[in-house]
Amino acid sequence: MIEIDGSYGEGGGAILRQALGLAAYSGQAIRVKKIRAGRKRAGLAPQHLKAVEAVGALCAGQVRGARLGSQEITFEPGAVRGGSFTFDIGTAGSTTLLLQSLLLPCFGHAGEYEFRLTGGTDVPFSPPADYLSRVTLDALRRVGAAELDVRRRGYYPQGGGRLFARLLGGPGTDAPIEWIEPGEVRAIRGVSHASSLLKDRGVAERQADAADHLLKRLGATEIAVEYSNSAGPGSGITLWTESEDGPRLGGSALGVQGKPADEVGREAARALMSAMDAGAAVDLHLADQLVPFLAVWGGAVRAAKITPHVQSSIYVAERMLGAKFVVEGKLVRVDK
Repeated sequence: MIEIDGSYGEGGGAILRQALGLAAYSGQAIRVKKIRAGRKRAGLAPQHLKAVEAVGALCAGQVRGARLGSQEITFEPGAVRGGSFTFDIGTAGSTTLLLQSLLLPCFGHAGEYEFRLTGGTDVPFSPPADYLSRVTLDALRRVGAAELDVRRRGYYPQGGGRLFARLLGGPGTDAPIEWIEPGEVRAIRGVSHASSLLKDRGVAERQADAADHLLKRLGATEIAVEYSNSAGPGSGITLWTESEDGPRLGGSALGVQGKPADEVGREAARALMSAMDAGAAVDLHLADQLVPFLAVWGGAVRAAKITPHVQSSIYVAERMLGAKFVVEGKLVRVDK
């Protein structure tokens, strides 16, 4: 049984999710200790508990210690099998982070998988649904096919969002994942969204217009505006680049009470421009999401920034699969 130190690096829930996904993919049993030790409220929160449940259901795994507040669990995976799964986090916990823990085992094993997830779709400290769909899954298209549909937006704190995902795994490709040079940007696309409760204030349009004002000097921009009947007020905007010879770069921001919609749009635009100015092939958020897949398929990526999340992901991948990562400046590669 492989032991994982949940307090390593930033000591957050990402270590647990990465370990669960790698365990289900590899069939190796794990014990995760000091779960979320780096957080104000350590231990399993509802969204982390649901991740344990979801990965366990995907592979008929045996779990011990999985309860709210627990700082240690053991997980013994079974065989990954396709099917249809439904999970309700019960809070505004992130559905996208829950889905992230399922991507590697699904893409790494032949089968068709459907997930219906309820919770937050666009909430703090997690990738917005549009980022996961347009940036993350686009970068992983060589290892597995995916369809992602936001059936209902879920904002913090009410949640209530509904996310549908269909994943098709195996056989994929044996070629390494190599995103080293930035692609030539042909256009910038985006989605600016808000609850229908905010439509009279034109929140989604104001976010889009502010982002467009900063980005239009870089080339053609096209930002769709969307309103939906969410459980509570909220808004957000996700932007991404389009290129023919490289992965997409992304930038996003969420609306919060007291923050002008124009500033939300500018924040997302600045995040995207920062990744573009860095000369990176992948932005700082995509970099840590790709680490488990690099451990399996090999390769290298040049990131906009090496974050603590990247380092934590490398720690888990090396412990689980024995891969050897090398970080040279902003280049992350697997040393075969």
